[in-house]
Amino acid sequence: MCGIAGVWNVKDAFSVLHDVLLGLQHRGQESVGIVVDGFKTIKGKGLVDTVLTEDKWEDAEKGIGHVRYSTAGSLEDIQPILAFTKKGRLAVAHNGNIPNADKWIDLLHEKGAVFQSTLDSEIFLHLISMNEGDLKSSIVKALKKVPLAYSLLILHEDFLAAARDPYGVRPLFYGRFDEGVVVASEDSALRAIGVEEIEEVPPGTIVFFTTEGEERIKFGSRGKKFCSFEFIYFARPDSHFMSQSVHIVRYRMGEELFRENPIEADVVVPVLDSGLSGAMGFSNASGIPLDIGLMRNRYVGRSFIMPANREKIVKKKLVPIEDVIRGKRVVVIDDSIVRGTTMGIIVKILREAGAKEVHVGIHSPPVRYPCFYGIDTARKKELVAGEHDVEEIKKIVNADSLFYLSLSGLKKAIRRSELCVACFNGEYFHE
Repeated sequence: MCGIAGVWNVKDAFSVLHDVLLGLQHRGQESVGIVVDGFKTIKGKGLVDTVLTEDKWEDAEKGIGHVRYSTAGSLEDIQPILAFTKKGRLAVAHNGNIPNADKWIDLLHEKGAVFQSTLDSEIFLHLISMNEGDLKSSIVKALKKVPLAYSLLILHEDFLAAARDPYGVRPLFYGRFDEGVVVASEDSALRAIGVEEIEEVPPGTIVFFTTEGEERIKFGSRGKKFCSFEFIYFARPDSHFMSQSVHIVRYRMGEELFRENPIEADVVVPVLDSGLSGAMGFSNASGIPLDIGLMRNRYVGRSFIMPANREKIVKKKLVPIEDVIRGKRVVVIDDSIVRGTTMGIIVKILREAGAKEVHVGIHSPPVRYPCFYGIDTARKKELVAGEHDVEEIKKIVNADSLFYLSLSGLKKAIRRSELCVACFNGEYFHE
């Protein structure tokens, strides 16, 4: 998962980009990159405040930025990516994944393309460069050829473009700021800096922002398939998707989880932060008191999106409050179990803190299938639910019981049917 941000006709663009990317830091903690006026580029591995230090700030009025959670190789593999094309200089920031990227790369190689990185995002630049017509029409043609999965920002000296694929898999928002426009993956990052009149970029739409104003072009429609994992885990709880509060949706997930799995216990303990809203809903529906039994160190990264040393990260991140846990039947609520390693460590922490029983409730269905649309679960063997049933997972994590929210319960909580749930049921929609 990644986060993207863009600014157009905004004073102190560097500072604004920094603040918006900071509001998207939860979406990626391994690398940061920005491109601003004159295509000045700053890239680095690490957090926003580590890479975009004030000594690097320069006057700018436009730019794009990117935070990423999975970076391999050199700085050339950190976005945004730049290219000199026959239609002008371009920079691209991409959130998502092209599932058949290898086929596209082979095809473009045959046509003479030379890739400068290992990023599938570079496919867009080559398609734009090879298409006939002016730059804007070439961009639209490229987007029509690639059905998913992307939210995309394209920077040119004459415009900033923001686009979403025809399925709307990944989110993208924009709004007014001073005399210009700011774009971001989540509306919470925009509201935090005072952006007004926030709108969602519709699926299959590209919006060009220029000095003359805004031009919106619809280039495709294939039926909405918004990523359900945005609601479950990735987004900040103060964000909104499909006109719904992420916090409220997660709260309803917790309520549905108890209705499907009634249980007796002494205390509900959330895994902070993404498990908190669901735990609140579970507590409300069950009448079991909620308490903070695991204290989170906020200076440690998100364990799912950090690629290695997860056990060390979890133990540093979650510290038990023994007075809450000791001698209690604990229900620990989390948003999901992907690989199983994190939850096993959490159960161990709770038992070592004196829990009488540890029951695990997950306010989403088992993740049984890999995601090809922008989440780092590309191999089924990496998914504990892809290889084991619920009873086996219960034993793996050493819980007294383990229960998940059903797929129907998830949809009931989200109150939308236009969702991608392929990681739960294996029903993909790419060719």
